[in-house]
Amino acid sequence: MPTPHATTVTSPRQLVNPRERFLYAAMLLVSLLVYGGLVFASLTNPQAAASILLYGIMFSLLGIFAHGLALGRIRGNAVRVSERQFPLLHRLAATHARRLGLTRVPEVYVMESGGLLNAFATRFIGRDFIVVHSDVLELALAQGEGAVGFIMGHELGHVWRGHLKHRWLTTPGRLFPYLGAAYSRACEYTCDRIGAFCQPDGAISGLLALAAGKQLHPHVDVREYAAQAVSDTGFWIRRAELMSSHPLLPKRVAALLKAGVTIPARGQWTAMPGSAAAA
Repeated sequence: MPTPHATTVTSPRQLVNPRERFLYAAMLLVSLLVYGGLVFASLTNPQAAASILLYGIMFSLLGIFAHGLALGRIRGNAVRVSERQFPLLHRLAATHARRLGLTRVPEVYVMESGGLLNAFATRFIGRDFIVVHSDVLELALAQGEGAVGFIMGHELGHVWRGHLKHRWLTTPGRLFPYLGAAYSRACEYTCDRIGAFCQPDGAISGLLALAAGKQLHPHVDVREYAAQAVSDTGFWIRRAELMSSHPLLPKRVAALLKAGVTIPARGQWTAMPGSAAAA
């Protein structure tokens, strides 16, 4: 597979993780079998058809209501990014969206999260949104835009790949044990490569910041951290990953290194002013 910044990459489509396509097909197949079974049950039992339709409408409306309410709280309290409001994020979103060929830049919001360093993309009634936690922006203010540019590129990757569209079509497959989580992890690998395609100088730093925080991540030995993906493979670690929507961070770092992403310079560890040496 081409590296995110290789000269052979003429389209980000070359960076899509092959497992993403395979697992989506498997998830779609499971979903179609479930929907087909429901249709068959409805045709053979008219009484069951009414119940199936009623519950389908009810759960759909509840899902829309819950999602709209959660997003409404965010949009009502967070800061909407614009040319005048956090122009750095606005410029990164516009630049990366243009590079990915998106016809419309998603609305971006910044919200306080109690120190949580993260961002996420979501979609509601045909509109895409990206929510960036405030500590991510503080990372840019303190250490430059590279890591933040990678995180923004990663979230735009979800929009570009259509990970947020037509989720109802694959809902049964997403709920199938391990299958939905495996597909989500494959999507994360794809979006890491898309983020590196958009901002190669911030790819490793962006992931390390999620692992060690905005202050300590420059001091992490990248290769040793990536090696944890091989050395730390105990039963509970593996079980936790199999049930998670995201790959383990050491594996994500190792995947980017394997793809040829450059390792950033490591910071020099110095004692904090006024601190005493440990005995």
